[in-house]
Amino acid sequence: MEELKVKFLMGPAECNDKEVPSYGQAFLEKVGEALGMKISCAEMDEVKNQPLPVYFIASGGAERGFEEFHVQTAEPYILLTVPAYNSLAASMEIMGYLQEHGKKGEILHGSPETIAKRLEVLLRVARAKEKLSHMRLGCFGNPGGLIASDADFDALKAASGMELVKFELDELVEEYKKGGYPENGYTEDLKSKGYTPEEMEKALNVYGALKRLIGKYNLHAVTVKCFDLLDMIHTTGCLALAILNAEGIPAACEGDQKSLVSMAVLNALTGESGFMANPSCMDPEKSEIIYAHCTLPIDMPDSYSLTTHFESGIGVAVTCDIEPQPMTIFKCDDTLKRYYAGRAKLLETMHRKDLCRAQMRLYLEDGTEYFSSRPISNHHIICKGDWKEVIDEYFSQMS
Repeated sequence: MEELKVKFLMGPAECNDKEVPSYGQAFLEKVGEALGMKISCAEMDEVKNQPLPVYFIASGGAERGFEEFHVQTAEPYILLTVPAYNSLAASMEIMGYLQEHGKKGEILHGSPETIAKRLEVLLRVARAKEKLSHMRLGCFGNPGGLIASDADFDALKAASGMELVKFELDELVEEYKKGGYPENGYTEDLKSKGYTPEEMEKALNVYGALKRLIGKYNLHAVTVKCFDLLDMIHTTGCLALAILNAEGIPAACEGDQKSLVSMAVLNALTGESGFMANPSCMDPEKSEIIYAHCTLPIDMPDSYSLTTHFESGIGVAVTCDIEPQPMTIFKCDDTLKRYYAGRAKLLETMHRKDLCRAQMRLYLEDGTEYFSSRPISNHHIICKGDWKEVIDEYFSQMS
């Protein structure tokens, strides 16, 4: 079982009830049960090395202890409280201190279930921040025809620790010519679809080339200027990116760097694969939008079949069927100061001949105004589930 270690703080023993430690331990056990994790008290050396340090304010008089120890960790300062022994009062005093010093903090107070629910969000965000800070994102080719989708490498590094690394597309082509790809459940299922063997091998060799380069350069995510591959190797990157995203390796097409960053952030926060797609048409009166692209992660659909890449009519791309369900639409810029996170409901998947191959018609909870007046460029990322609260929390900490 996972474990969260917290720093126990209480006032002087002579000024507090002797039952404070046992009461606090029992309360932590209840929070842990609701969270599905063991919560235990530990020394600062252990607490501060976790993605989310938590201070357990067990009683009044804990303020001086917090003042001493908090310099060992960074904001936001999370204060876990109990509904007794002046725990809340001490935490409010601490919050006043933090505000006077221009630092962020939050009091967790309420039932064990309420506290656990909030802790789950905070833990997810803290772990995502830690993961992203070590990520290397490979860019094979420039965004090309996209004029608002390149990223400021230095700004991204300063904001998050994420490192964008540039590669020439020729290196991918040379690796592709070596041939070969990993045999796994995804490749076996794809080959069982009975698609043209020659085209399937070419598409899977792009996947193999990217996998080898990801390993060679210790990359955690990639984007590929895929339209150039049409002339260079006479196939597309659609299937390769669809597999990589299903494997948990964020992979964007068209060399789109902002979408690559967005996919990495969304995957780190949610653990879900993301579908990078074009907004193809909107109905403002119905708050609906149709998204479509050819690189749907193959772990997303209930069922899928194979066809060609839309614009070129060559290669291998995915068309799909997915049952109606909650979705999240997301995009951020390279500074991580501007973002969009919208709740949506998938109304249907479609099979129109005049759009990219995987198509979704979505109802948007907050309407289409963002998309018509201030979109963060073209492509947006769609994932299953409602993740708006987690995304909002992440960006509130980045501001």
